[in-house]
Amino acid sequence: MSDTTPYWQTGRIRLRPLHPDDVALWLEEEHADTDGVRFLNYGITLPKSAQDAQAFAERYAHFNHREERIMFSIETLAGELIGGINIHSMDRKNGTFETGSRIYRSFRGQGYGFEAKVLVLRYAFHELRFQKYNIRCLAINEPMIRHARRLGCQAEGRIRRHVFTAGAHHDELIFGLTREEFDALLARLQAGESHAPAAGETE
Repeated sequence: MSDTTPYWQTGRIRLRPLHPDDVALWLEEEHADTDGVRFLNYGITLPKSAQDAQAFAERYAHFNHREERIMFSIETLAGELIGGINIHSMDRKNGTFETGSRIYRSFRGQGYGFEAKVLVLRYAFHELRFQKYNIRCLAINEPMIRHARRLGCQAEGRIRRHVFTAGAHHDELIFGLTREEFDALLARLQAGESHAPAAGETE
């Protein structure tokens, strides 16, 4: 991500507005990716209808309602849709925010999620003036834990037996990344560190 690269892309992917036409692949992944749904929603959700998914996409398409959620689709530079990412839980008073993301199954393990996350974090920290990024995930979500550590997030807490899913209670882990810690990551990336995913990382 050099100064000559367009702001919303890397050498391999770009972020663009969510479009209602993205719904078909999104629904296909939602129905097939049980672990992804469980980790993202802290449990198994009821099946979504095409109408419900379309209504959600239309609400947030083209950055509508961006004060509550900023939705992007992730695509390759060839225009192939590979996932989505969003900024949410934006606390403008305290300067904190969270994100949600999903890389579709056939594109995982290639570092796309990491690249998309860095683009979104740069925008949140450098353009929206947020000062702290928070991650919450289940303790059984090992890919997200590796992802958080690769970003340089610090472990900040564990809420024991906080979420019930898959027949058991699970701890919730809390990680955080400050603006200064992100800037240190960005400096390392700009110095040429690899974008390759860590061992076992699904994004």
